Amino acid sequence: MKPELDAIEFYQDADWWRKVCPQLTIDLASPFQHRQMIRTNVPREPDWSECKRMIHNDGYFAYPSWYATDAINRLATCFDQLAGQGIHPAFAFVFDEAWDLLVQLRPMMEDLLGDFHSLPAVWSWHVTQETQTAFTPHRDQVRDVLLDDDDHLDYLTVWVPLTDLDHRSSCICVLPAPLDSEFEEGTADIRVENLQDVRCLQGPRGSVFCWSTQLVHWGTTQSEFGPPRKSVGFYLQRADVPCLDGPPLDFSQPTSLSQRLSIIGQQIIDYSRTATEEELNFAGRLVGLFNNEESVEGG
Repeated sequence: MKPELDAIEFYQDADWWRKVCPQLTIDLASPFQHRQMIRTNVPREPDWSECKRMIHNDGYFAYPSWYATDAINRLATCFDQLAGQGIHPAFAFVFDEAWDLLVQLRPMMEDLLGDFHSLPAVWSWHVTQETQTAFTPHRDQVRDVLLDDDDHLDYLTVWVPLTDLDHRSSCICVLPAPLDSEFEEGTADIRVENLQDVRCLQGPRGSVFCWSTQLVHWGTTQSEFGPPRKSVGFYLQRADVPCLDGPPLDFSQPTSLSQRLSIIGQQIIDYSRTATEEELNFAGRLVGLFNNEESVEGG
């Protein structure tokens, strides 16, 4: 049964969430970094070498099939279960498995960023022909692009499809950095001077798509002939650059349900294109849960 928006106690009940998505877990006692990782191998060669060259030259890469398919399928099923309750897909981040995706990125991201932070900026999409909630052309951040002395990148967006993506899906389109006259300028201007420059990222579920936060990109409309697109996204940054959205996540400590709900609430406020005023007010109440928890712990 779908909880009413003013029944916040439903959202604070871990057992209720476990009944909504019984194939997933909510472990409130263990830090995320201590969880048994589903995937622990290093990136494959020569795929990874090509990905590194691409993101330094073109501003993005698409690495196929990083995550175990069965884990991805369980998380994708969660999106359907949430939709059946009328709950936003961002609430997938109540569950450990959504955060596992971020933890398992470490081998790749340390190679690209060196010492890095994971930011409390996460999002989930469940794009259907009826909703068409994919984002329009944009840059995630408007800024100068900064490399350190070891050629480590600065800020990255990571995007993980939970469903196979082809021409019938709501795919991600990018304008490669060398073909974007504004990429190095740190401006919000978006000019696609030649449509043939645009590239469409497609691939199997569990792939890793990654791009500079300055890269122009967008989601295409969903075809009636393709299955709904389900995906999640994260922001990461090199540890020595100014924090875009903080404080950074600390995976060495357990993450309470209130903290998870607070992060979700803030993301709904920041990123939802369709939220009603009532939903935004409720998201604000979720943000307050962790603030109140910290106040009580701090005395």
